[in-house]
Amino acid sequence: MPESLHTVLSKSYAPAQPLTERENLSIKETNTTYKLKFGHRRQSVVYQIDGKIITAGNKCDYLILARQDKPADDGDVEFWKSIFVELKGKDVLHALKQLDATLDNRIFQHPSVNEVHARIVAKSFPANNANTAYEKARREFKRKYHNCSFKQVSTNQPDLIP
Repeated sequence: MPESLHTVLSKSYAPAQPLTERENLSIKETNTTYKLKFGHRRQSVVYQIDGKIITAGNKCDYLILARQDKPADDGDVEFWKSIFVELKGKDVLHALKQLDATLDNRIFQHPSVNEVHARIVAKSFPANNANTAYEKARREFKRKYHNCSFKQVSTNQPDLIP
């Protein structure tokens, strides 16, 4: 098994929050806060994507890598959950485009990642109306990334990813 995505990223980029064992974490930007709970202590690290790992084009704000619990029969294999986070005030349609562009980036498509999550954290979301541009884009995103758990989270609302 090759190096983990965390090992690859840490060679070129300093984490926004270092690798450490924690039960929960939060990321704040302007007036938007993402609160993540793991349900139990696990190793995790936060990387800033916007302006650090990706400097041009659409990209989301952060990547959280959380080490998976190790099955007893996997030996030295290391698997990680990746949680892509876009913190937004209101423009959630643009947030979807930013997550899409980030998930498409080859640097984040790594064999050590076996679980992918995408989160838009915003103060408000459009009402669920099947005709809105956002709803159409959201359905297309879910279709394109069917192996990715996508969720809209209101600012300061705890999100559980066990």
